[in-house]
Amino acid sequence: MKDPYKNKERWDNWKQTHFKKNPKGIRKEDWKLLIEFLNDMELGMNTPVGKNGKRGAGTLLNLSSHNQLFLKNFKKPLLKLTKKDLHGLESDIDTGKILKRNGEKFTAFGNYIKDFQVFWNWMVRVGKVKENITEDISCKTDKPSWVYLSEEQIKEFFNQLSLDYRMICWFFYDAGLRVTEGVNIKVQDFSENFKQVSISDEIAKTFGRTINLKLSTELIKEYVKLNKLQPEDYLIQKAPFTINKYLRYHSSKLFGADNISNPKSKGKYKEFTLYDIRHNSSCFWLNRYPTHKGLMYRFGWKQANKIDYYSQFLGIADELTDTDMVLSEDRDKIYKLENELESFKQKQLKQDKRMQDLINEFDKAIQEKKIRIVEK
Repeated sequence: MKDPYKNKERWDNWKQTHFKKNPKGIRKEDWKLLIEFLNDMELGMNTPVGKNGKRGAGTLLNLSSHNQLFLKNFKKPLLKLTKKDLHGLESDIDTGKILKRNGEKFTAFGNYIKDFQVFWNWMVRVGKVKENITEDISCKTDKPSWVYLSEEQIKEFFNQLSLDYRMICWFFYDAGLRVTEGVNIKVQDFSENFKQVSISDEIAKTFGRTINLKLSTELIKEYVKLNKLQPEDYLIQKAPFTINKYLRYHSSKLFGADNISNPKSKGKYKEFTLYDIRHNSSCFWLNRYPTHKGLMYRFGWKQANKIDYYSQFLGIADELTDTDMVLSEDRDKIYKLENELESFKQKQLKQDKRMQDLINEFDKAIQEKKIRIVEK
């Protein structure tokens, strides 16, 4: 399995450096707790209910670096912390009293809070602490900026690229894959003459799935044929770093490097990468799936909050009607009743018209009779 960001190598190096010795500025007893926690997460022990299994190297790197920030800045040992201590640290981060190593303010501290919650909840589960001091703190963060392209811009951009990059972009856009999923797809993962692709549980971030391809099949077939790829070969031969460099250059050239793609997404064209293709793919498929369940399956989402975000981004309004709430098996009955009612109305109108005609004929006959009487 490919590891494009070398997370496994980085994690192994981090363990070798830090597992046996606490860094300067961190209490020895606190560091010991963090290492015990990371060991459990790597083995898949003492995990939350419903979130079983080993944690990957990328997750472990985040858990280690994010929690290291807390251990360096708490004025008390971990086991003596209170809610007030945690919220006080959050305030220091928000006001800029505590800055990043480069001297800038933290822009996504909610991600740090989220990983500290994981650490603290582990301590509750294994009996190190009793009180949950994280229950009142928010881990909400602003959505990172990304580059939005309209469907017309996507066509213009992708179709001017060389075949290998054009295939990669259309494949990611079609399947909605994560970068780590896409680079691990092999030729043998395709079926139905390249009209389907299967993402195995092994390479999926959330869950494995089989996706029907609608936009990229012919390009993939042509690419595989020209490059004489075998079933065991990876479809994508280039490294993400190389692909992203190429995409940023051509996006800047076509749309203007410093131009902002969209005021809501805030990303500049010069920042376009493979990750942005997944964002744009989400926008493309959102209105094309009859149910959110199908969309969540395609993108490997376990929660619907992603759908909420893209719906708001595209300005989709709630157009649900009372009729939409009727179960399908009842809808036919309603339509039948409506048709019967309409038929009854038409019959009633005919009867009313016939009755009015009779009344008119009767009135006419009376008038004629009166006239004849007068004439005599």
